[in-house]
This record gives sequence, C-alpha cells and structure tokens, in this order.
Amino acid sequence: MELEELESKIKELEDKKSKLISEIKKNYGRIRYKKYEEKALEPFLKETERVQIEPVRRKLRSLEFKISTQAYTPQLERQMIKEVKKVEEELGKMRAVEKARRKKRLVTQDIVDCEKRITEIEEELKGMRAELRELYGKLKSLKVSSNKKEGRGLVFGEKPEDMVSMEDIVIIEDNRKKD
Repeated sequence: MELEELESKIKELEDKKSKLISEIKKNYGRIRYKKYEEKALEPFLKETERVQIEPVRRKLRSLEFKISTQAYTPQLERQMIKEVKKVEEELGKMRAVEKARRKKRLVTQDIVDCEKRITEIEEELKGMRAELRELYGKLKSLKVSSNKKEGRGLVFGEKPEDMVSMEDIVIIEDNRKKD
C-alpha cells in the first residue's frame, strides 16, 4: 500500500469510528431517558398492580354476546344495556392502567434494544481499533522507510540537523596532570 492509500483508509476508518461512537452516545442518552420514564411510571404501577383488567373485559364480552344472541323482553334488555354501560365505564377507568402497563413493557424493550445495539457497536469498534492499530503501524514503517530512502534517516551517533551537541557549546578543559 502506498502512503496516500493508507492515510485515506485510516481517515475513512476514523470517520466511521467517530460515527459509531456518536451513535453509542445517543443510545446511552436514550437509555437514560427511558430509565427516567420507567421511574416515573413505577409509583402508578405499584398503586394499581392488583387491578385485574381481563375479568372485566371478559364480562363485557359475555354481556354483549348474550344481548346479541338471545331474545329478551325490552325491560330486561334495557337493564342489560345499562349493565354493559357500567362495565364499559369501569373498563374506561382501567384503560389508564392498561396504557401504563403497555408503556412500561415498551420502555423496557427499548432499553434492552439500546443495550443490545451498544454491545454490537462495541464489538464492531474493537475490530476497527485493531485494524487501525495495524494501519498505523504500517504507516509508521512506511514513513520511516521513506525518510531513510530520502536520506533523512539518522545513523547511530549522527546528530540531527536541528540539534546541537554539548561539545559545540562547552569548551572542555583537560584537568589531567601533564607529566
């Protein structure tokens, strides 16, 4: 691979990595919001946990079935219709409980989905980071080899052009005794 290809590949991976990281941040924000929503629902659900909706719904269905399939006297039929209205009213009051329970299920499912997506992204990021590490190593070796080809590589003991050695700055005196 050439230097430009490596740099473009690295830039592409870095962009993809930053997008995935921003997606993780969004998911964490969504989880935090959903947990607050769940906390807000808890008191109402605790208060209404003993409310049974299904028996009332069954009673309504059976009354409606009786009215529609059997012939009654007008008085008896009116009384049954009044009873149906009472049961519908009772069921109407329970709709808030039913709605809260459904919302709790959906909120919990959203939290699970977000957590699952975060783990998927983290796995993808692990692979991407390993690939980036490898590409950075190749880029570094290419840069070092291109520097040596251009004559910019340093040989051991050779001082770089932008540095000055101590012997250029300091005059070293020989303090040994001369015999």
